[in-house]
Amino acid sequence: MYILNYLIILSFFFSSLVYSQTKDEQILKGIDHVYRLQFDSASGIFQGFVNSDPKDPTGYFFLAMTEWWKIYLNKEDRSNDDNYLAKVDQCIKVCEERLDENENNDWAVFLMGGVVGYRGFMNVMRDNWLKAIDDGKQGLNLIQKSYELNPGNKDAVLGLGIYNYAVDYVVERYPFLKAVLFFFPKGNKELGLTQLKDCADNGKFSKTEATVTLAYIHLSYEKNYLEAIKYAQKLVTLYPDNPVFERFLGKCYVGLYNYSSGSILYNNMIMKADSNKAGYNNNYIRREANYYLGVCLSRTGNTDEALNKYNLTIEICKTLEKEGEESPYYVFSVLGIGVIYEQKGNKQEAIKYYDRVLQMRDVENSRETAQKFKDNALK
Repeated sequence: MYILNYLIILSFFFSSLVYSQTKDEQILKGIDHVYRLQFDSASGIFQGFVNSDPKDPTGYFFLAMTEWWKIYLNKEDRSNDDNYLAKVDQCIKVCEERLDENENNDWAVFLMGGVVGYRGFMNVMRDNWLKAIDDGKQGLNLIQKSYELNPGNKDAVLGLGIYNYAVDYVVERYPFLKAVLFFFPKGNKELGLTQLKDCADNGKFSKTEATVTLAYIHLSYEKNYLEAIKYAQKLVTLYPDNPVFERFLGKCYVGLYNYSSGSILYNNMIMKADSNKAGYNNNYIRREANYYLGVCLSRTGNTDEALNKYNLTIEICKTLEKEGEESPYYVFSVLGIGVIYEQKGNKQEAIKYYDRVLQMRDVENSRETAQKFKDNALK
């Protein structure tokens, strides 16, 4: 009888272990679908978790993150905002119900911290700064608690790393925000980067997201293109048809003056857009790809082709932007055309384009640059 009871208990143990492994594998499969932009397949897996256990917040969290990635693909498109926020609210509700039963449920604390933190990112994108600060503080407290409850959860290190880097960067870049962040824990950029690397190497579900964050930080904030390209190439190798990752890699090529590789990549992106490939079939991708292809062509002496790409970028911009709200792609395409005409010896035509820039919205010192170029052309 003792042996029989032992075997029954052992069978239950291995059954639960297999279930856990299968569930983890399913989560990873769903995450993989998200990065491949196979959102219906991802949602099917995560909705399956909800259907099998409506009180488990896991499925709700990953359904919210699936919607987040639809927004992240094109941050200027707000059509998914309401759906995303509804998924976030549902996840928070289920997490709170689970925590009412056990306030030290580290998984529920972790998921709630993660979903609140990413809602904070969306509020930053939408310039809802007070909401973003509230979400940041609440999300940090929850992630810290989850890590204290389960120090082996390397996925929690993603949130800690983002916080440590972001707060230190913001205080360094925008000193006037020190007062706002006075009651927040101090950040540490180097620690933040170390934590993100730890998550990218050792996380279970957040490895790719940590790699995405590292690529973005080194590209956009550190301007360390040699470091950024390592992460960007890894992402593009894993997910060659994800436009976010290709955009990272393209900007690395431009930053490293590798214009030949940049030309190939941006040409491929335009071909994907023209063939209506998922994630690429919109004018935001066409605008960026044509602009940077124009830059690459201009820098390699293909000025006629560059003019064509700059002009095409301007036409695309006109369909997306209002007067007085011109994007950098629009402004610098006009400036780039002026530079090409000056290189061709047509200073009169170049000055016309410099004057156009002077009448447009000032973007990254564009007016100062245009005035300098105009003054030089008039000599």
